[in-house]
Amino acid sequence: MCYNVKSIEDVRSLVVASRGLSVLTDPTSLAAKACRRMHELTGVDLSMIALVHDDVNLEIISWVGTEENLSDTVIPRNDGGMGWRCLDREMPVTTGDCAELATTDTVAAAARRAGMQGFAAVPIMLDDHFLGVMYAGISDTRVSPRVTLLLSEFAASLAPLLVNAQRAQLAGEQAVEVERQRIAQDLHDTAGQLLFKISMSARELRQSAHEHEDVIDLSRTIETDAAEASSYLRAAMGRLLPVATALPVTMRRDAAIFGSRTGIATELAVFGTPVAGSPARETVLLAAMREALHNVAKHAGADAVFVSLTYRPNGIGLVVVDDGKGLPPGFELHPIPGRSAGLGLSGLSQKVAGVAGTLDIADNDDGGATVRVFIPWGTR
Repeated sequence: MCYNVKSIEDVRSLVVASRGLSVLTDPTSLAAKACRRMHELTGVDLSMIALVHDDVNLEIISWVGTEENLSDTVIPRNDGGMGWRCLDREMPVTTGDCAELATTDTVAAAARRAGMQGFAAVPIMLDDHFLGVMYAGISDTRVSPRVTLLLSEFAASLAPLLVNAQRAQLAGEQAVEVERQRIAQDLHDTAGQLLFKISMSARELRQSAHEHEDVIDLSRTIETDAAEASSYLRAAMGRLLPVATALPVTMRRDAAIFGSRTGIATELAVFGTPVAGSPARETVLLAAMREALHNVAKHAGADAVFVSLTYRPNGIGLVVVDDGKGLPPGFELHPIPGRSAGLGLSGLSQKVAGVAGTLDIADNDDGGATVRVFIPWGTR
């Protein structure tokens, strides 16, 4: 690199200050070490480095020369402090009176509390891209041109190293996210499918064992255990995937398994932007879809079923539509006390009501049946 400083000794000092920084691939660690090197290079009383965050804030991440904890100190662009002024002008900004700026400039105020009078802000830039700011403070009233020049040269050396570190950090984060998605997909494709099949088999076993109470009880236990395990699995997937997508992913998996198992063409569509709901609400929605699909397989004689999950401003709606033979004659979702609603829907109706939701089942225009569930956001 070609330096603009005139002193051979200053060139040597710059080379020494930059040595070893290129091996650091974490932006925070790089800035911390660079801040210490800058302090030694210039001999100033206070050194700080702030990096640009979200293009609208500067965040101090390293400092030397004050006992005050400046961690996570944020300087908004609209504050118009020295840091943003030097970035906007693309050149160093200095002052001989920190007290004058202390009322409006967060960093100048911190420098003033540390006993500084003279203060400088130097931009860290690469190809018109703002990376951050180097700050230097002295107890005297004047920051010398030599110090300002050394800071500028060191900032120019640091800029490409910061870019490389930020790229390395981003690549690492992306690699972690890819691995998280792979693990979640494995859970989705293996354990999730197995649990759903166990639950379906338990229901079939219970319905076929009319006079064997011990078998019926065992099938209920298996189905309950499978549902509990599925809930834990969904929670684990929620930690691996964005929380808001855990329910749609689980429903899509179950719909695909149902279609493969029964030969009934099954499609699921999600409308609106997925939003994470309470575990109780999502558990009821998942149970509603499974119960509806189970009834389609057992009673509808359908060739196709369409499931939709709709995220609305006031809640979540689930609709399951089939093209089968419709509801049995005399079907009542809310029969008189002592009479069952049939189709295994009594328990589901209670679950939906337990989260302040609504359940409706009716024949549709295609001759089949439509199940509608709506649960408001206020449910906890």
